[in-house]
Order: sequence, then C-alpha cells, then structure tokens
Amino acid sequence: MAGIFGVALRGLGMLGRGKKVSKTITSVTPNVPKTKIEKAKSKLAIAKQKTKASGAKLKQTIFEIGQKSKGKD
Repeated sequence: MAGIFGVALRGLGMLGRGKKVSKTITSVTPNVPKTKIEKAKSKLAIAKQKTKASGAKLKQTIFEIGQKSKGKD
C-alpha cells in the first residue's frame, strides 16, 4: 500500500515541474595580479605546485626502481 502511494506522489510531483535548465556561464573574470605582492604570491603558488609535482615524479621513479629490483616488473 505504501509503495503505491509513494509512486503516485512521485508521479504528481513530476507533473507540476517544468524542465530544469542550468544557468549558462557567460564570462569568467581573469585572475591577473596587479600589485607586486599579488605577483609574488602568484609566483610562489606556481613554484609550490611545481615542487609538489616534481616530488611526486621522484617518488614514483623511486618506487618503480624498487619494483624492478624486486623483480615485480
């Protein structure tokens, strides 16, 4: 009985709604640093990310070398 009632409610709920349309992104403002401090912060963030990426690459290389030496290749 409860299952039929739930199905009926869902059916009625669908009748009242129109189509959902998401809003379109019209423009994105660029993030361009203007002051010296903003430029330095941007360069620091880029350097941090590059360091993080190179560290991950190194860790992966060390892992692969270790796997080859164990004969798991």
